[in-house]
Amino acid sequence: MMRQYFGMLANVVLYVAMIIAAIVIYNVAVNPLVGWGTFGEGELLPAQAFIVLVLSIVLCYLAYKLKYKWMVSQTPPGFIRMQRYLPISTLQTVHMVTVGIGFAFFFTAALKLLLHLGVNELASFTDQYSDVPAGYLIVSAVINTSLEIILFMGILFNEVRRNGSVLWAVILVSIIIAALQPGGLAMQLLGIPLGLLYGYMYIRLRSIWSVILIGCSFNVLFFSFVKTTAFDWFDELHDGWLIVIIVVAAVYMSASVMNYASTKSMSNL
Repeated sequence: MMRQYFGMLANVVLYVAMIIAAIVIYNVAVNPLVGWGTFGEGELLPAQAFIVLVLSIVLCYLAYKLKYKWMVSQTPPGFIRMQRYLPISTLQTVHMVTVGIGFAFFFTAALKLLLHLGVNELASFTDQYSDVPAGYLIVSAVINTSLEIILFMGILFNEVRRNGSVLWAVILVSIIIAALQPGGLAMQLLGIPLGLLYGYMYIRLRSIWSVILIGCSFNVLFFSFVKTTAFDWFDELHDGWLIVIIVVAAVYMSASVMNYASTKSMSNL
């Protein structure tokens, strides 16, 4: 048992180190050339994130190949195959989009509620997108979200659960996703339910496309809110109505996860 947990933590350290290395490479080598600012700061965050995500995936691929070539005496399933790009039905596709929409309402209402309660650090998170063209922001959200899910769910989650339980893999990856969220502690706390939603829906449907659909629909709608008067509409709502939106969205997302619950789906991922 201890050996399994050691292997799980070793995988976490290895791949998180690759992500940190990608951030360092961006700040030290890429930023001086392109002048996009330190990672996580400024209005060019989508461009920063794209470079860091691509670097992270490349470094994780190299670590994966070296790990199974020199350090582990077992045959890996293949870097692409382990991510499980399996088809899902049209009904499931539509359902995943509605789950993403539900999280966008949950996230926006929670963000506005925290702002009403005086968590002012969140204002700077949304303000940095005010001058970014809407089309660029939405397209980059789709691309970056897909890369992020490939990195955290397709690679990190699958490698973590190789030596541990599904539950611990979901919890650890959720914490990592939250910890890497920009916008301070409050934003990081909002990242935890997103990681849990990703993890358990990935387990239920056994296809990374399900999580990509949730993530992309969430980000597209959220940034659409940010770039339109919808964001101001949320701001004008009474705290009681924001809580209602949060609860209804949370119930819908929880029911959606449980809709696919089965022992078979959890054991075959």
